[in-house]
Amino acid sequence: MRLHPIGNGTLTPRVPREFAAVMDALQLVGANTDALLRLETEDWQKLVDFCDLAHLTLPLSRVDRAGFPDWVSHRLETNLANNAERFELVQAVYMEAEAALRHAGVAHIVVKGFTQAPAYVADPRLRMQSDLDIFCPQDMLDAARAALMRIGYASSNAQDYSRADHIPTLTRSGNWQWRGNMFDPEMPPSIELHFCLWNDKVSMIEIPEVKRFWDRRVLRQLGHVKFRGLSDVDQLGYLALHILRGVISGDWIVHHVNELATFLHSNVANVEFWNHWLVTHSLRLRALEAIAFDLARRWFSCACSPIVCSEIERLPNMQKRWLHRFSGAPLEVMFRRNKDGHLLHVLLTDTREARRSAVRRALIPARIVGPGAAAVIIRYRRSTGPHKINRYVHYLEFLLKKLFEIASSNTVFLFHGSILWLSGRSFGADSG
Repeated sequence: MRLHPIGNGTLTPRVPREFAAVMDALQLVGANTDALLRLETEDWQKLVDFCDLAHLTLPLSRVDRAGFPDWVSHRLETNLANNAERFELVQAVYMEAEAALRHAGVAHIVVKGFTQAPAYVADPRLRMQSDLDIFCPQDMLDAARAALMRIGYASSNAQDYSRADHIPTLTRSGNWQWRGNMFDPEMPPSIELHFCLWNDKVSMIEIPEVKRFWDRRVLRQLGHVKFRGLSDVDQLGYLALHILRGVISGDWIVHHVNELATFLHSNVANVEFWNHWLVTHSLRLRALEAIAFDLARRWFSCACSPIVCSEIERLPNMQKRWLHRFSGAPLEVMFRRNKDGHLLHVLLTDTREARRSAVRRALIPARIVGPGAAAVIIRYRRSTGPHKINRYVHYLEFLLKKLFEIASSNTVFLFHGSILWLSGRSFGADSG
């Protein structure tokens, strides 16, 4: 992959040209579809498939489609219609779950998903939502799970949840079958019960203030659905921290950053909000949020309030150097492995022991999956296709590639760490 300019040239990550083209079209200042219109049919097919995985299909559907291939426009229109219909199911599923939790005496809030409308996305029908994210205090977690199991939900243990902020995903069995449509109106939403809004133990970054988000929860209404959610300033904080968590864990966050950029851009002049944010969130929390704000500004060319710009400028020098050199890494991670997010993790930890643990986690994989694991046939969220060779031969091939990948990414991680260290000061001097 070649270097392609992103964010009106603010960074040049190694990404496919079709992805760079869609990023051009999604800029909040200086957007254009010139690069999209130069794509060949094969490039368009790669792009629409990728956008489904990255949750960018619906944002793409909102750009000026003049000159798009007819089949692409039809595909996007179908996705929009399907998702609008699907939102009706999401609402019905939530209202049923809310009634079960209320009957069991379980207080909760809804996070992410449709709660992002209208501040971060104009309409919930313009946002892909595969599950419902519900947070409740830890002492109510068992009661919440029992209440949902009484209406037909069961825990899925198909994944490793050791570093998750929620218990194993709850799904409800039925006759629905996957038909290749991520916007299928009939696809039943799963439920994720969150036990924390920020996981201090997993992240090794303590933010006790986040626990006060629960105390500031508010009643909100979206259409005919009423729900408890985060306050306006805490919803911004939660999204920014969710993005930060994705950066340091190597998760895909481009759609979250797009939503954050939309909010920042549309609230440039909202002085009342930003003043409230200043007095509600501590200097420490605002500094962590500012990292996500800077990514939004670099990736999507959003305008920012002077208060936001000031908070970004106040960041420690080493963190600003990371943003200057490696802010494209969370985009590259969707196409090739890199551990630059772990470098930021090291910078953000508070103690020497936490820094050592962050380095160990970056260099040494938590576990090696077995031959039956999905990771053996799924790469960058894409299936590697059917394999005619013996499954154990294929697994051995997977292991050899994995070991080579770990060795090469570790080498780059240490090299990039050295660059940061030589550029000014050691990790310890700046972050500890």
